[in-house]
Amino acid sequence: MSKQQNRRILLADDTPAIHEDFRKILLAEATASDLDDMEAALFGTSARQATVDFVLDSAYQGQEALAKVREALEAGKPYAMAFIDMRMPPGWDGVETIEQLWLVDPRLQIVICTAYADQSWVEVFERLDARDRLLVLKKPFDPIEVRQLASALTMKWQMTEDAAFKMNMLEQAVEERTRELSDANIIVQNSPTILYRLRGEPAFPLIYISHNITKFGHDPAGLMANPNWADVLIDPADQAGVADAMARVLEKDAEGASIEYRLCTGDGGRRWVENRYVPVRDKEGRLIEVEGIVIDVTERKAAEEQLARLARTDGLTGLANRATLTERLHQAHAAARRGSMPFALHYLDLDHFKPVNDMYGHPTGDLLLREVAQRLKNCTRETDVVARLGGDEFAVLQSEMGEPAAAGALAAKIQAELARPYMLGGNEVHVSVSIGICPYIAGSAGPDEMLVQADLALYRSKEEGRNQFHFHSEEIDHEVRDRVALGEDLKKAIEREELELYYQPQVELSSGKIVGVEALLRWNHPERGLLDAGAFVPIAERTGSIVTLGRWVLDRACGQMSQWREQGVAPPVLAINLSLGQLRKGAELVRDVVDCLAKWQLNPSDLEFDVTESTLAQMTWSHNDVLPQLRALGVRIAIDDFGTEYSSFEYLRTYRVNHLKIAQSMLKRAIDDPDSAATVRAIMNLAREARIGIIVEGLETEAQRAFLHSTGSTTLAQGYYFSEAVVADEAGDLLRSGTMEQSERSKGEGQEPPG
Repeated sequence: MSKQQNRRILLADDTPAIHEDFRKILLAEATASDLDDMEAALFGTSARQATVDFVLDSAYQGQEALAKVREALEAGKPYAMAFIDMRMPPGWDGVETIEQLWLVDPRLQIVICTAYADQSWVEVFERLDARDRLLVLKKPFDPIEVRQLASALTMKWQMTEDAAFKMNMLEQAVEERTRELSDANIIVQNSPTILYRLRGEPAFPLIYISHNITKFGHDPAGLMANPNWADVLIDPADQAGVADAMARVLEKDAEGASIEYRLCTGDGGRRWVENRYVPVRDKEGRLIEVEGIVIDVTERKAAEEQLARLARTDGLTGLANRATLTERLHQAHAAARRGSMPFALHYLDLDHFKPVNDMYGHPTGDLLLREVAQRLKNCTRETDVVARLGGDEFAVLQSEMGEPAAAGALAAKIQAELARPYMLGGNEVHVSVSIGICPYIAGSAGPDEMLVQADLALYRSKEEGRNQFHFHSEEIDHEVRDRVALGEDLKKAIEREELELYYQPQVELSSGKIVGVEALLRWNHPERGLLDAGAFVPIAERTGSIVTLGRWVLDRACGQMSQWREQGVAPPVLAINLSLGQLRKGAELVRDVVDCLAKWQLNPSDLEFDVTESTLAQMTWSHNDVLPQLRALGVRIAIDDFGTEYSSFEYLRTYRVNHLKIAQSMLKRAIDDPDSAATVRAIMNLAREARIGIIVEGLETEAQRAFLHSTGSTTLAQGYYFSEAVVADEAGDLLRSGTMEQSERSKGEGQEPPG
């Protein structure tokens, strides 16, 4: 399989100016996105599109283009695509040029360029037998469409090469079935490619989609005018998976994501498509747009289903065999490289299987293997692959792993399940299992190397005493076991009363008056000491305990607010962080809030819920309306870390938020960077015009306070310029004083502890 993307492009046109235009479009750094005037003022510098390293060669006549294609093939560096002008006097026209090029290189993807409307395209396509290799681009050119065509077709050429490689591997794996599988050799996509762009804000409005969406029965203008365009295109059963893919795109270090789903056609049908997302960010990492490429893979999916029917299985257990596992591993590896969810490979070996065979005979041993196979299937999902490799060796290809800790959790589940006693022919039999795990992570070795690494990890498990699992890396081993242990401890933390809320005051800069308090979760771990929320809340999100944890925080914070009110020192508002896991519970979260307010006799306006920009995006994409419901109750909403995720702020009008919380990182940059200072000022101006309050997080120094004062905005701030987060009793003392000055610790110009 090709290790490097083929981005080689040939341009054949008799006009030198056209060559210069294409060089500017494909070789120069892309120009800034067309943001509106307010956004330009907000972010100061031009936003830069992600660039692609194309190689562009020029030819001015069809004969010259043919010579260049031949030279490229002889050098082992074929062109992935070509832009061909329709008329190039005095030599061949575009149609004859394409005919000659395809005689030499039938894989070449071609875009024919024309300014003439009198051409009979039906005749052209019939003459060329174009199939999916030919697209038409009418002059004058749209630079964005030229660049996206180049990106899509060079990627399509690469996918074709990769698919051909996979077919070769398949033929080796299935050996004598080659003749049966010949009719299924249609993995290469032969379908149109759709290009589109989404604006980088939580609603992800569709701002461009290529015209060939009409082939699926949809009107481009109608889709772009529809705020719920995704509901029109994506099968309801697949929308949750697409939402997960979008969440991966939103991660700051993500280069892209890929997912397959069923696209709804205009006539009510379904087509399987592969959707690749590429985030486009500015120099500060804020999302400008998401570019998408949709490729019809219906025929490929049908081929895979046929291959699955023809593939061999293990005769004893009915599980997949080694050849099938190898093929599926190569598929999973290729998909993960394109941005699909990571996966993990588990190698399993039964401990002490030979004594069972020796004592009870081979028939009982076979019964044991069948029972083990059934238990493995019970432990896994339909999307996972369970295989028997031979003897007492098994393997599991775990799909959608997410992170290595999930692979560790599955291994532990398998260990527990296989360790239960077996009743075989009236005999109670006990076995255990040793497991070696190799997870796919960014930059992982190839699929064949992963097989070797999983086998080595299995060897470690057996060498160190059997009945255990190990990863191929000791570093991952330690990290996963540490996370699993922390997750188990967290389940008991509430009943052991190890959790505690700390409180950080929010202060009006102009007066020093305390106008609010934020509740921050801490864990007094008996062995690890005091842990900030960042050390364990992500684990709670992944293990599902975040809802219980969030309910405890809400109740404890409201109880403390009620106590302060009885003491006559209650702040005007108490801020509480909400996680994505809590918000996804929808009506259940709303009931919890209503019940808690009633229990502690608080008003809805006493509470303000903080949610991050990325959480807002995922809520909007999935049409979750829990935030508007909470707002309707009368509670306040604040956007945490505002300005770090998106280059657009239009969504503020959708959520009717009360406060924007400017991230500490933005404040730090504003002191030394004029552009960042202009960004913060513009955010404050925007908030003032929209009547939204500002809270600055992580205020540390006098220089930062002076800068905020210079903006002329009524601003609230929190950070250890005034006070770090403190326990409830200390927070009560601060509230009694009513006002705050610069803390002694801040005068030392230290660093803000994590919140």
